[in-house]
Amino acid sequence: MSGVAARALRQEAEVAGPGPLPWADQDATRYLSAAAHVNPEFARRVVRELLVAEQRLPVPVVGIDLVTVVRHCIAARSRRLYRDAALVVLPLVAAAVSGWATVGWYVWLAGLRLLLRAGGIGTGSDNPAIGGALGSATPAGTSSAPAPSAGTRAVARFAALLWSFLALVLFTLAATHADPYGLRAAWGISTPSAARVALWIGVPAAAALCCWLAVFADEVAAFVTVAERLRRDRYTPSRWLSAEPAWAQHALAVLGERLADPRLRHHPLADPANPFVGAGRQVLRRRWLIELGPAASASAPFDTADLLDRICERLAEGLGSLDPADALRGRGGVRIDECAISTAPALATRLEQGQVRLIPDARAASHRDAGPRAYRRVRIGGDPSGLTVTAHLGATAGAGLLQLELYGHVLAPIAARYRVADHTPPFGWVAAFRCAVRATARLPHAVFGAPRGVLRTAADPVLRRRSRAMLAQAAAAGLTVAAGARFDAREAAAAPAGADRFADEDANLYLAVIERRVREELRPLLPAGSNEF
Repeated sequence: MSGVAARALRQEAEVAGPGPLPWADQDATRYLSAAAHVNPEFARRVVRELLVAEQRLPVPVVGIDLVTVVRHCIAARSRRLYRDAALVVLPLVAAAVSGWATVGWYVWLAGLRLLLRAGGIGTGSDNPAIGGALGSATPAGTSSAPAPSAGTRAVARFAALLWSFLALVLFTLAATHADPYGLRAAWGISTPSAARVALWIGVPAAAALCCWLAVFADEVAAFVTVAERLRRDRYTPSRWLSAEPAWAQHALAVLGERLADPRLRHHPLADPANPFVGAGRQVLRRRWLIELGPAASASAPFDTADLLDRICERLAEGLGSLDPADALRGRGGVRIDECAISTAPALATRLEQGQVRLIPDARAASHRDAGPRAYRRVRIGGDPSGLTVTAHLGATAGAGLLQLELYGHVLAPIAARYRVADHTPPFGWVAAFRCAVRATARLPHAVFGAPRGVLRTAADPVLRRRSRAMLAQAAAAGLTVAAGARFDAREAAAAPAGADRFADEDANLYLAVIERRVREELRPLLPAGSNEF
C-alpha cells in the first residue's frame, strides 16, 4: 500500500482505538440521549434491541457512548411506565366509584377521538413531532398512513359535531334542571341532586384532571432532563438518572462486556439480509464485471489488493473543494480502513457466574464462504453527530474475470433533529405553559395507549429471560445461534431521506466522487477503444 493510504489507515486505527472520545463535548451521545426523552418509540426500541434481545450482537458505534444512551432510554422508559400506570389506575378507580357515568364519558371521548382523527384533525400522540417546548423535528418510526379523502373528512367532521352536541345535551340533563327539547319528560329522567351531579360529573372530571397532571408531570420531567442535564456546559455521562431495575442493570453489564470485546470491533457479525447494518441507508450499488484478458494468467493472477490500494490512495488524497468541514477541524475528512463482515452464526459460550453471551463463530476453512468477507471501507465525515457517507469496496478475480463491488451508504445527521438541548432555555413559566398545552394535546392518546404501554414494558424482563434461556440451551449443547446485528442506535435516530436537503446534496456529491475514482482506476483494464466508462 502506498504511503498516503497507509497513513490514512494508521489515523483510523488511532481514532478507533481505546481512550477518551475525540469528539468535543460528546455531542453525538448527548443528542441520542435527548432523543430518548423526546421520542418515546426510539427509547423503547433501544431497550428492546440492546437489552432484551440478548441473542443479537450489538453494532459498535464509533464516537458514541452507547451505554450512556441506553441508560437515558431506561430512565425515559421508566418515567413513562409510571405515567401509564397512573393513567390505567385512575380511570379504573373512577369507574368503581361512579359506575356507568365514567365509562360513558370515556366511551364518548374515544368516539370523539376516532371521529376527529378520521376528519384529519390531530389530537396529539405518544410519538409526536418534537414540538412545543422541546423544538421541532420528525422522529424515527412515525407512521405514514394514507390521508383520508376530502369526502371522508367532511363526513367525519359532521359526525364529530353531532357527537359533541349529543354530549352537551346529556351533560345538560345530568347536571342541570333544564329540559332541552322535552327529553327529560320523554325519557323519564328525574331532576339531578347535588350528590348525583358530583357522582356523575365530578368523579370523571377529577379523574381526567389527575390524568392530565400525570401527563403534565411527564412533560416537565422530560423538559428538565433535556434542558438541564443534557446541556453542553452541564453534561456529565456518569450522572445518576433513575433507579434501574435489577434485570436492566444486569443487561447493561452484559452489553458493556460485549462492546468492550475486541472481537466485535474487528470481526463484526452482520445480518445476512443487511450485512452493512449501522452504515445508514443504501443509496448506491454498483457491480462491474470486466474481462481481464492478458492482465491475468494462471501463473500471475490479478492483484485485486493492489487495485483497491490505488483506489484508496486516490480517495485518501481528499475531495478537493468538496472536503467536509470536519477535515478543516483536524478530524479527518476521508478515513479508510479494512472492514471484515461475517454473516455466519454466532457461538453461545458460558462464562463465569452463569452468564451467556455470543462470540463470532470461526467456521471451518473447508466450508464454503468460510471466514468473514473483507471490504475496504471509506468514510467521509468525522463527526458522529453529523453527516457520514460510507462506501464499501470489494474485489474478486478468477477465471480471467474481475468483479468489483461498490456499496454506498448515507447516515443522516442527528444533530439537526435532536439539538434541542443546545437551544432549550431553562425551565420557567413559559416552559411550564408550553408543557401544559402539550400535555392537553397528548392526553387522549396517552390515556387510551396507557394499557398497551404498561403491558409492553412489563413484558421486557420476561422476553429477556426467554432469550437468555435459549442462549443457555445453545451453550450447553455447543450449538450456534443465528444472531446477526439488526439494530444501530445512530441509524435509528437519523433523519429520514429528504428531511435535510443540504445533507442529501452533499452525500450525492461525495458518492459521485467515489464512483468516479473507481471508474478511473478500472478504465485502463478495458480493451482498447472501449467507451464503457
